[in-house]
Amino acid sequence: MAHPLDGVYSVATTTTYKGPLERQSDGETEIRDGKTSRHDEANCLWTSTFEIISDREVKMVSIADASNTVVDFLLTAQDGTPTRGPCTYESLLKLSRKGSQIQMSGQINYGNHLVILTLRKIDD
Repeated sequence: MAHPLDGVYSVATTTTYKGPLERQSDGETEIRDGKTSRHDEANCLWTSTFEIISDREVKMVSIADASNTVVDFLLTAQDGTPTRGPCTYESLLKLSRKGSQIQMSGQINYGNHLVILTLRKIDD
């Protein structure tokens, strides 16, 4: 049985971060069985799980691993320092549905920064 969130999603982010490290996490991802795994433009590996909490909320846990990224790419750890080590980001996302259209959006707080994340289903 398919997970209710399965499908291909566009991933878009905006952030309060204004530092020298370029953000390259936008793109597309495919959720299958409530999980996703993808490499972004910098070759950072993102693995995420999506758990439906209610009709309007989804808990997302993402682990980013920058150990094999391009040379000038780093993640920002919870304390705000740059790192190539794995980082875990958690968020409660607002779930909106209209027919087969699904959107999940929310924010991730880490260090002194805020990321606004939106995932929009673009295909089954």
